[in-house]
Amino acid sequence: MTARTVRGYLKELLGADQAGRTDQLLDSLLVRAARGEDVDEELATAFSADATLRAFASAVLADPEHRPPRVREVRLSGDGEIVDVDRFHCPGGDLIWYRFEVGEEIPECPSHGRRLTRSQAGPA
Repeated sequence: MTARTVRGYLKELLGADQAGRTDQLLDSLLVRAARGEDVDEELATAFSADATLRAFASAVLADPEHRPPRVREVRLSGDGEIVDVDRFHCPGGDLIWYRFEVGEEIPECPSHGRRLTRSQAGPA
């Protein structure tokens, strides 16, 4: 689940060039994991390649719902009100992304080239 969430933020975390390479690696690891292979060590190595990526992945992994840090920050920064954050996923199941602003463009899955689908997501 962590890799699926991390994929949605790679450009923001790493820049376009490194994000593309890292996304290809994560995609291949997710495909192998779907076939039943144990890829945990390889995922840990991929996340450790960059300090920013490592910190982000650690924060996602630490959250019981595997949400990115910004989703939790939205909830914490208010006056205790519940904030709805739109959650989207790849129909193929290998990418999760959260939309924080209504005008934000919904991305396509880099693996399947399909626009992400809105998921049922509760309050942040």
